[in-house]
Amino acid sequence: MKTVAVCNQKGGVGKTTITLGLASAGAAKGVRVLVIDLDPQANATGALLPEFDGSSGYTSNDVLGGARGCAAEAITESTPWGVGVIAASLSLAARDLDTALGSEQKLRSALDSADLQADWDLCLVDCPPSVGRLVSAALVAADEALIVTEPSLMASQGVAMVQNTIATVREHYNPTLTLAGVAVNRVGRFKEAMYRLEELTGALGPVVWEPVMPQRAALVEAAGLGIPIHQHRPRQPEILHVLDTWLDRLLARGAKRIERGRGVKAQQATIRGAAA
Repeated sequence: MKTVAVCNQKGGVGKTTITLGLASAGAAKGVRVLVIDLDPQANATGALLPEFDGSSGYTSNDVLGGARGCAAEAITESTPWGVGVIAASLSLAARDLDTALGSEQKLRSALDSADLQADWDLCLVDCPPSVGRLVSAALVAADEALIVTEPSLMASQGVAMVQNTIATVREHYNPTLTLAGVAVNRVGRFKEAMYRLEELTGALGPVVWEPVMPQRAALVEAAGLGIPIHQHRPRQPEILHVLDTWLDRLLARGAKRIERGRGVKAQQATIRGAAA
């Protein structure tokens, strides 16, 4: 099972929507996908499990609390998505204040199960819009980090911040963590979007994935309706192509390792300088 933390410090960039789109793409291809919702807002949970109220059963908060064996018990099969889900709860908000020894390691320990590794091909961890302990826990548990952003000034600055968090986690907690890439979402056909996209590509080079996701209502509509985009009508071939391509990149081996030292700092400085 490959575990991917889908993250960005900046909120409102469509991170959950892309997580759901990738889950849809995986299910359509027969990939066994597990989605873990670590965002207290529980938007992914609402789309995947619309009737879930958190009143019974384990949630991702329990998994982070270290309850033995609860990760497997917390998984709920989602229909019509055809994916497994570990739902979020509002109590996750307190986890960013958790200073207990080893708290960052608990999700990794929970996922380090022979049964889970055998039952699922891809685990997508939907992170909250922050660089706090919830995100740290996801990155410690992850094989790769996927940064989702949009072509805007503040989102570009958010990429630099989350890169720094990824590099710190890699140095101190998870030396095998790699950067899957930067997925650019909501790319509209206007001058500012093109400028910011060129800015990101110039700063990060091939780390920015191609193709980018165009700004289309269908992807957001499908997520809002709780319907996989691959089953949504009207679905758009352009959107499906991007998601399928991104999924193939996640499943491929040999993702680029996060650059050490000067490389990461140089990328961050370039983004900050261009955004200034």
